Amino acid sequence: MTLRAISKGFEYYKKFGLNFSIKILPLIFLFGFLASIGSSSSLSDGISNIDIFLLLINNFLISPLLTIIAIFIANDLIENNDRDVLVYYAISWQFLLKVLVLSLISTLCIGIGLLLFVVPGILIAGLLIFVNYFAILENKTVLESLNLSWEKSKLNFLQCIFMAGFFWFITILTITILSAITGSYEEINQISQTYTIISSSLAIYIQVCLISFPMLVFYKNQSLDEIKDSV
Repeated sequence: MTLRAISKGFEYYKKFGLNFSIKILPLIFLFGFLASIGSSSSLSDGISNIDIFLLLINNFLISPLLTIIAIFIANDLIENNDRDVLVYYAISWQFLLKVLVLSLISTLCIGIGLLLFVVPGILIAGLLIFVNYFAILENKTVLESLNLSWEKSKLNFLQCIFMAGFFWFITILTITILSAITGSYEEINQISQTYTIISSSLAIYIQVCLISFPMLVFYKNQSLDEIKDSV
């Protein structure tokens, strides 16, 4: 199931990737730009209040909005629904608080699990893999999203762990490669802001694509009715 979802997700990306990228690009570059400003100033002068502010904006505003808008756009492309791009940016704000809370809960639980000999963190990541999809596509509350993700992931627990592992493997691999390129510079000051913007944008773009295509297909493989029947 996991490999089929990954394969189908990449097929959808091949078909809709250009359209998807054009619609999501403004937020991608905004994220990369804010990340580059914060990183360049902190590397040279230490962490300032501005760096902290930009970090908070990126992680608590831009990143959740990216997740919401990307899932909406990809789902509509797959379902052949045609909506103006401004609609996605307009409706996404009403989901922001839910997705932010779910992201904080997921990050905290997975982080604690990783500290407990790694394995619990991977298991928790598998159990919480669907929370954003229920919150965004089904408009469920935070508690409903957590409960439904838990129930849905238990039906194919190993597959969910594999999918979560696939997401984190690609994410860590991307960051490692970009960090290795950055490390090739003899002086940190030699790293141009343009490169920092591109690398930060590329890192978040790859994560967004994984969430919007392979993982979305994986989520859509089982209907909500099947989950409710199993509860």
